[in-house]
Amino acid sequence: MSLLKKVTIGNFITPNNVWLAPLAGIGDKSYRILHRRFGAGLTFTEMTSAHGIVYGNSKTFDLARLTRKERPAGIQVFGSNPEIMGMAVSLLSEYPADIIDINGGCSVPKVLKTGAGARLLDDPDRFYAVIKACVDASIRPVSVKIRLGPSQDRINVIENALAAQEAGASLLTLHPRTAKARYRGKADWEYIGLVKQKLEIPVCGNGDILSPQDAVRMILETGCDAVMIGRAAIGNPWIIRDTIQALSLYPERIEEHLPSTEERVRCALEHLDLIVSFKGETRGVREAKRHLYRYLKGIPHVARLRESIFLVDSKQEARERIQALL
Repeated sequence: MSLLKKVTIGNFITPNNVWLAPLAGIGDKSYRILHRRFGAGLTFTEMTSAHGIVYGNSKTFDLARLTRKERPAGIQVFGSNPEIMGMAVSLLSEYPADIIDINGGCSVPKVLKTGAGARLLDDPDRFYAVIKACVDASIRPVSVKIRLGPSQDRINVIENALAAQEAGASLLTLHPRTAKARYRGKADWEYIGLVKQKLEIPVCGNGDILSPQDAVRMILETGCDAVMIGRAAIGNPWIIRDTIQALSLYPERIEEHLPSTEERVRCALEHLDLIVSFKGETRGVREAKRHLYRYLKGIPHVARLRESIFLVDSKQEARERIQALL
């Protein structure tokens, strides 16, 4: 009984149900392309501001631009004003994408202060209005990513999930922590199962998937249609490939693949080349460091080299230090 399947989101069908989470400051074009090569069935842009889109901010539009190599992919939009959100989604109709994703889960203070992200969960009626405006304006299916609610004292996930479905969302992704908890504590997968029982649209589970077996367990325990892998995929695209294999071969238990030093080095260099090609050497090398540090994790006797990565200024110097591992 394979757990690997395609998921229907409105009029769009994903190639599989192992997806890459949107990560602000991490999940850029190079990151998405690389993880698509390892099989991710769906990727998402970093958060794009609805206000930035409506008012023509070039940096915001850059975040929303998708290439063929990173698709299937969704453009994730955040904002709190239904009219502005609808206008932004309408403008994004000109951009190639497979779905539009509404961010109802970001718990970063500067986003919450604007009334966007997980702050939308405070008021299910407003949440409904935002999603409805986006659905009405979109030529593509609209998905929504949420958390359990504002805080442990006010978990209103079922109310918000039903509001999203009623507003016309074609997919709901749940990260079962509260906005106040951010990434602390343990993700409460039980709520993914409760939401799945209540909704007719597909439900994707997200949170604390650190291995392929975690993904298998999430689907078995909650009945969710898809799994979304976030922080565990940073510097570790192999988790995408291995999770696809684990779901495909279930109930056979696979041995988790531990990439060799050569594999880690090759992938790190490929990621470095990709990010520099899109962002230029100065910015590319600076932003690549957070990824390179993670690729090298687990290689014996590499602690000093990992620390030295943060001191390099050029792509050539970074390549030489990493290649020295071979």
